Amino acid sequence: MAEKRNVLGLPLLFLLIIVALAHVLICPFTKVEESFNLQATHDILYHRFNFDKYDHHDFPGVVPRTFLGPLFLSMLCSPVVFLSSLLDAPKLYTQLIVRASLGVCVIGSLWHMKREVRRQFGSTVAGLFCLTCASQFHLMFYSTRTLPNVFALPLVLLAFTSWMAQKHSQFISLSALVIIVFRTELCIFLGLMLLISLMSRRLGLLQLLYYAVPAGILSLAATVSVDTFFWRKFLWPEGQVLWYNTVLNKSSNWGTSPFLWYFYSAVPRALGCTLFFIPLGLFDRRIRLLLLPTMGFIVIYSLLPHKEMRFILYTFPVLSLAAARGCSFILCNYQKSWMYKLGSAVVVGQLLTNAAYSSICLYVSHHNYPGGRGMQELHRLLPGTEDVFVHIDTYAAETGVSRFLEQNRNWRYDKREDLTFTNPDIRMYSHLLMEANIPKVHLLQDTHVPLAFIEGYSNITFNMFQFPPVRVNLDTKCVLMQKKMDAGQPKE
Repeated sequence: MAEKRNVLGLPLLFLLIIVALAHVLICPFTKVEESFNLQATHDILYHRFNFDKYDHHDFPGVVPRTFLGPLFLSMLCSPVVFLSSLLDAPKLYTQLIVRASLGVCVIGSLWHMKREVRRQFGSTVAGLFCLTCASQFHLMFYSTRTLPNVFALPLVLLAFTSWMAQKHSQFISLSALVIIVFRTELCIFLGLMLLISLMSRRLGLLQLLYYAVPAGILSLAATVSVDTFFWRKFLWPEGQVLWYNTVLNKSSNWGTSPFLWYFYSAVPRALGCTLFFIPLGLFDRRIRLLLLPTMGFIVIYSLLPHKEMRFILYTFPVLSLAAARGCSFILCNYQKSWMYKLGSAVVVGQLLTNAAYSSICLYVSHHNYPGGRGMQELHRLLPGTEDVFVHIDTYAAETGVSRFLEQNRNWRYDKREDLTFTNPDIRMYSHLLMEANIPKVHLLQDTHVPLAFIEGYSNITFNMFQFPPVRVNLDTKCVLMQKKMDAGQPKE
């Protein structure tokens, strides 16, 4: 019987993998928040021991990040990357392989959590949990993004699953690793779980120290030794991030949101219709216990003024589990009355609604990377034998350009940020990939002319009297400029 249930569960695993890979293929490019880990992975795969060419020396970012994640990801996908290099495949394919490998790690940890959910709550809840996760846009979208939060996500899910199963040694070791190496703020989320275990006396203080001290020392030693080598200075990256975001509170420089923003904006958008079934799940005492650290983490983390949805990404699977338990109450009583039959139809309907919403969001996201599309257009329009020296401005670099898109080894690519359009050095560049800003284009009329315009997402409109009722409007976002034939080199 167990083998039969496992066989029936395989389609759910394939569904999760297919949905995650679909996000990679439909949105192959990345944004600026993902740049460090993606560029570091590129450098490890391609520059290897030529550390002087690594991107982080020229573009270190606001705060340093650990190389442990990119190192692991590079080792994981290196066999497939080696095969693609033998086939002389474009480097963009390597970017897809890297992101897909990260997605497989996230899906694997979700599947591990699903197995524990089936053990504690039954196969119906486990199946609904998988369907709920697969139907949500943001969880699947982020699962392949090379963000520090996503590198942390598989470890958080494994730690949470260990906490559910009361495997204290695994929980404490994984918690120490993910907090010290990837995201220090997870000490709130995982610390609340630890506090519950201590207060319920399922875990003793001496037992905690027995597991925590060695795990903490090893994790700290790993990140300090590796990152000190790559950054060429004594460094604990997450310690510096903690100081920057919490003590100095400089994360507020990137924008602030109201205290309740996670509750009225982030969580509803992330969960969609699933949100309405969480109250039903609260009838189960076990779900209430699981939600205690989850909601506590969101409340405490709301004290930080700078808020982004990815900061609470780890809570979405737990909230989905609560909703799945609520849905199972309805489905398991399907035969009792017409009310439960109607409720069952609503359960199916909310999954389909979430899937439709995710499809719209995915289509919008497809058009949200004009910089990456501009790089593709550059390589499509120009012959590979042409002498090309292209400058990529900040806007293009933030909207899809990465080292993986530098496909021609004989071309030169430059991302210097101190270049102004009145600088004589602008004449050295055969091409410019830049934001489609009309005044800036006019400033270059003596040296460069537009070669191609790249459209991107502008807004979305709804009209119930047309089909489809949702329309995504595009606008010119980037322009590819080509040097005039009579524009000479800058004078010495």
